[in-house]
Amino acid sequence: MIAFGTYEFVAHRQCYRPPVPSFPKLDDVWDALKAADLSTQAFDRALDAFPVRNVVGKLFARLDAVHSSGAEGSTTTFTDLMEYQTVLKRAPDVGDARQVEAAAVAFDDLALDSTEPITAIKRIHKRLFEHSTDQMKKEQAGRLKTYPNGTMDPDAANGIFHYCAPHSVEGALTEWRELTLGSDGKPELLRQALSHWMFEHIHPMNDGNGRIGRLLVPLLMKQKGALNNACAFLGESVYHDKDIYIEALKNARRSGDMLAWCRTFSFLVNQTARNNLERLRKLGELYEDWLSRAKPIRSHSVAHRLLPWILVTPRFTVRDATAFTALNGDRTTFAAINIAIARLRDIGIVELEGTARSNRLFGAKEVMSLFEVVGVRVPT
Repeated sequence: MIAFGTYEFVAHRQCYRPPVPSFPKLDDVWDALKAADLSTQAFDRALDAFPVRNVVGKLFARLDAVHSSGAEGSTTTFTDLMEYQTVLKRAPDVGDARQVEAAAVAFDDLALDSTEPITAIKRIHKRLFEHSTDQMKKEQAGRLKTYPNGTMDPDAANGIFHYCAPHSVEGALTEWRELTLGSDGKPELLRQALSHWMFEHIHPMNDGNGRIGRLLVPLLMKQKGALNNACAFLGESVYHDKDIYIEALKNARRSGDMLAWCRTFSFLVNQTARNNLERLRKLGELYEDWLSRAKPIRSHSVAHRLLPWILVTPRFTVRDATAFTALNGDRTTFAAINIAIARLRDIGIVELEGTARSNRLFGAKEVMSLFEVVGVRVPT
């Protein structure tokens, strides 16, 4: 036993196995925890009342995927992701955009069911790496790690901190699962803070653990009934304050005191929820404005049917719009959709992007401006 947790030697590497962390005194964390809970609950209620469906997955989970991936060095922006998701499949870095999209698609998959947590980890990892150009990562997609993984840490032996040894991962994940699914009356957000700390120190997959761990938080909060929507995101705050996030994780490991970590986690969730609640408020105002602008257009027209879809799909081609209407049993022709989009252009809801004559890309810039990441961090 060294400090908090145990170390195991694997091929001369000192691998850390985290213990099940203890809950801090509720009085000591209550103010930060309560603020985060109030913000996430307010965001959750606002999502329930929002007039357009799928806004969580199509916009907010996509934004979180961009932020969470950006914290790991990804350069794909929200705008890039929206374009990559069209039939054009176009992005400055296609491979990078594919992985960011994979995180969002994994959210879509798991938000609809109550997948067992360890199975969920494997499913997310498979989504992230099943199409990797790195053959080793592709072969390991969806599998627990087979070799020690680590990160640079000047305080660790030889400057590298190694996470849980591969042979101990299954046992550590079993303990993590029991903590995560516990139902002893403790505040759920506090439980997920400890669960996240433990998961990030197990690091059960060869790669992608940060994104997987952050994605699990909103999914588990919904699965356990703490929220109606999987909306307890923290990717945005981690993206902007990654140093604080990393130091809080490390300091809790060094001391065994979870208080500062739980307060930091609560702050990150609170800040992201407040930002998202403000985005949702502005998005609702924008949608009301769209409906007002579209009043001169016949109410049962194709243009009106496209409005809610465009709100959650703010970059698209006519082919994308045609596929959407067909998916909903609408046999609207390509030509009719072209005309509808032209009407929406006339009232300033969408704009033509670029000068292409075929597969033209359209954008709802008023939506994009609410979600675009400003000042993308350059990985170092």
